[in-house]
Amino acid sequence: MKTILELSDVKARRYFLESENYCSMQFPKYIDFKPVIDYVEATVGNKELKDILKDSKRMPSDYENVNHKILVKKDAQYSYRPIQLINPYLYYLLVKAITNRSNWKNIKNRFDELTVPNIEVMSIPKVKGDSDKSHMSASVSAWWENVEQKSIQLALSYRYMFVTDITNCYGAIYTHTIAWALMGKEKAKEKREKPGLLGNMIDRYIQGMQYGQTNGIPQGSTLSDFIAEIVLAYADKRLSEELHNKGISNYHIVRYRDDYRIFCNSKEDIERIAFFLQEVLADLNFQLNGKKTYLTEDIISESIKPDKRAYISGGPIYRKSNKRIYSTLSNLQQEALFIYQFSKMHPNSGTLTKLITIFAQRLNSKIASCNDYLVLISIFTEIALYSPKSYKIVLSIISKLLSKVPTTDERERIVNDIYTKFQRFPNIGEIQIWIQRITYNLPHPISYTEDICKIVNGEANIILWNNDWVGDAYKSAFPQCKICTEWIRDRYTPIIDINEISLFDNNDYTY
Repeated sequence: MKTILELSDVKARRYFLESENYCSMQFPKYIDFKPVIDYVEATVGNKELKDILKDSKRMPSDYENVNHKILVKKDAQYSYRPIQLINPYLYYLLVKAITNRSNWKNIKNRFDELTVPNIEVMSIPKVKGDSDKSHMSASVSAWWENVEQKSIQLALSYRYMFVTDITNCYGAIYTHTIAWALMGKEKAKEKREKPGLLGNMIDRYIQGMQYGQTNGIPQGSTLSDFIAEIVLAYADKRLSEELHNKGISNYHIVRYRDDYRIFCNSKEDIERIAFFLQEVLADLNFQLNGKKTYLTEDIISESIKPDKRAYISGGPIYRKSNKRIYSTLSNLQQEALFIYQFSKMHPNSGTLTKLITIFAQRLNSKIASCNDYLVLISIFTEIALYSPKSYKIVLSIISKLLSKVPTTDERERIVNDIYTKFQRFPNIGEIQIWIQRITYNLPHPISYTEDICKIVNGEANIILWNNDWVGDAYKSAFPQCKICTEWIRDRYTPIIDINEISLFDNNDYTY
């Protein structure tokens, strides 16, 4: 599977400027950021930041709300993740700087220098192939192919596996460490004020996006994923050098972004490796997540996520024969109740998402004979409340079930009940964007607080990004309202087809 590091500077620039890479969060098809990215590219062109400033004495870092934040719920508790739509002007300028021919060559060379034989990195952004629906689906596939499967293979050679990850990785990245990673810590400190150096430019642009803050980078774009990989690759190199100096050589590490799986035959050595990893990461402002850290001798079992183990050992309810998926249970309500019980034991898990997706696919052919639609709507709404990863797929199921409701008034009542349930988690932009997808054509549309929803509703004077720092000549026709493609919005029925939101084709969801 090809990674972005195999692309030329020209193709890498086009890759980063694709709408799905600008923001990796899934949106309804009528929301597309290509118009604003294309506008900025056309108006800014080869100019630099200083050329487009409204006031040469004020930088983007002097302004608040330069990026637009969308709140996403992480789990069933109280954890939230702010996904950021990076200011299109700063995003374009940063992409242009990174994919400058000379800079891109230097970045690729630097990754080569930071590559070490005992550490396999599986998370360099992937380029979708002919069989992939998107770059995101290519990355998800990489987890299965390169992390889970690789870990099981390594059980043949190693006795112990140490698993850990970094707490709040993107939020902890100290922006100055980007320059350290690109040129070494001491050299970066010596040249910290020197303009034109790529590490300093990336640092400055990121500070410009977040009101001058030097802690954290915006989450939610492939560009941010790539910048994080630069810093993490530097950590890999430093760890490798430290272990070499301590005489530790019989080990293997598989890293997927901030997740580490360390393999070794000596318990003493693996504990020392874990200590030195923490030491290296602490110097880069990172901390290991104690709640997700453990040592095991059962490498094969622990290589597979608990939700998948539970589903396999409990006897799958879905099987495939002649490319057709069928259930071992008697009816849709039994399937829904099984999925509900599974969601209580393994909320927000990948296996739960797969089960709900298969249910949605099967519902397509069974909706005509489905009479217990109110029961099913109630069950799946409850599942979604505690498993945020399932929002979009659950809403696809609910949208199909709503088509069975005989009157518009009744549909409106049910939709408002669903929205009221979700309102126990107020101002979650992702929920609002997807509920709007199935409520837009109702006679009395719901009023949303998320600004993207307001743009979809055609409301005036909505500002996603603070562009007060940009000269009028470069923003006079900024097409913010065009992020909503109106003809697609108006053409869509309130029913969300599973293919609109699923990362994979139908046949890819069975074990």
